[in-house]
Amino acid sequence: MGRMNEFNPVSVTAEAWAREWRAPMLRFARLHLPAAEDAEDAVQDTLLALLSVDPGTLAQVEPRRYLFGILKNKITDRLRRKYRGDASATEASEDELDAILFDQREHWHAGMAPVAWRTPEAHLESDQFFEVVDICVNKLPAKVARVFSMKELLECEAEEVCATLGLSKADYWQCMSRARKQIQLCLTQTWFEGQGR
Repeated sequence: MGRMNEFNPVSVTAEAWAREWRAPMLRFARLHLPAAEDAEDAVQDTLLALLSVDPGTLAQVEPRRYLFGILKNKITDRLRRKYRGDASATEASEDELDAILFDQREHWHAGMAPVAWRTPEAHLESDQFFEVVDICVNKLPAKVARVFSMKELLECEAEEVCATLGLSKADYWQCMSRARKQIQLCLTQTWFEGQGR
C-alpha cells in the first residue's frame, strides 16, 4: 500500500511533458504516418519510453529535443516496417514555384530572396520560429512533406528515404527541391515579412 503513495519524479515529469508536447508531437507524427492510429501509437510509445528513463537524465535534457529524438526513431521504425509513399496530384510543379520565386533571368523576384536569413542561428533559437516552420512543412503536399521531413527532421540519408518511400533518386531530389522552395516562400511570407521576427 505504501508503494502507491510514493513520489515518482519520472512519472511527474512524463506527465508534464505529455501535457506540453503531446499535440506538437502528434502533428509531427501525422505528417509521416497518415493513419491516425499509427501516429497516436508512435506518440504514446514515445511518452511510454519516458517512464523507463532515470529522473536525473530527464532533469538534464531539453524536453523538445529529447521527446522528438525518441519520436523520430519511433516514426522511422514504423516507416521502415510499413510505409510506401504515394504520389499526390495536388503538388505544385517546379515551373510554378520557379515563376513565383525567380524572374525570367533566373534572379530572385523583389522580396523573395532570403536576405533576412543571414543569421539563421538566431532564428533557430526561437520556439516561435519552429512553430512557423512546422506550419510551413504541414502546408507542403503530403509526399513532399514526408521526403523533406525524413531527410531534414528525421535525419535519414537520401538512400534510406528513397528505399523507405519507394522513390527514385530523381523523384527524391525533385521533392527536396520543391520542399525547400515552398518552405523558403512560406517562411519569407510568414516569418521574415510577417509578425514573427
